[in-house]
Amino acid sequence: MKLNRYLAGLLVASSVALALPAEAQRGPGPGAHHEMRGGGMRMLRGLDLTTEQREQARKIFEEQAPAFRERANALRAAHEALRKAAVDPNADVRALADTVGKAHADAAVQRVETMRRVTALLTPEQRQKLEQGRSRHGGGERHG
Repeated sequence: MKLNRYLAGLLVASSVALALPAEAQRGPGPGAHHEMRGGGMRMLRGLDLTTEQREQARKIFEEQAPAFRERANALRAAHEALRKAAVDPNADVRALADTVGKAHADAAVQRVETMRRVTALLTPEQRQKLEQGRSRHGGGERHG
């Protein structure tokens, strides 16, 4: 039972944060300030955050945006190198695939660490409401 609860929490944290890299990839431009935090802040809607909680969460997402962009660029480059290896008989496919795997792992770790920082701002009731909302909208579903 403890393991299921742990896995449910991990799934919530990681699935909630999946939108963050896509939002962080958007370059500066009209509305970029809003867009970089849009994915993360959207998942906090309906939690009745205080003004202080909202500002602290916004700050966390904004602080993390450059690192998310960096990780997204590294992931894109790793995938591109692996794709090019398909036509290069001298390419070290294993090393390139390992690089892709590490890039995915680095992005996942950053998403979870960011969500830990954000969820630490929430009250137990808000965390429960967040988890229930994610479960209702498919955040806790298994795919496979």
